[in-house]
Amino acid sequence: MSTEVKIDYGEVENQLREMNSKTESLIPRAELPITGNTMDVVTKQTKLSIQLEQLLMNYQTVLMENSKTTTSSVEFMRESDEKIATVVHSTLSGPKQAML
Repeated sequence: MSTEVKIDYGEVENQLREMNSKTESLIPRAELPITGNTMDVVTKQTKLSIQLEQLLMNYQTVLMENSKTTTSSVEFMRESDEKIATVVHSTLSGPKQAML
């Protein structure tokens, strides 16, 4: 099993942009209640519609928060990779002793 983590930053960022776009395009809007009807089924349907709207709004919020967290994690990984690469590069090309 490998302990190496490989991240294709461009692909991850593209997928996050696509997910954000689709999340923002969600329109969680309940249908207007049926007026003038006193049947219990209509009342229950209206309540369910309102609950579904709230659920979808919460889902949209969670998706956006997860996307922000993932974006932050990817940025942190990129910065860490760059710092490690700089250290490794400077160590490999570090001070050289003069040959006598």
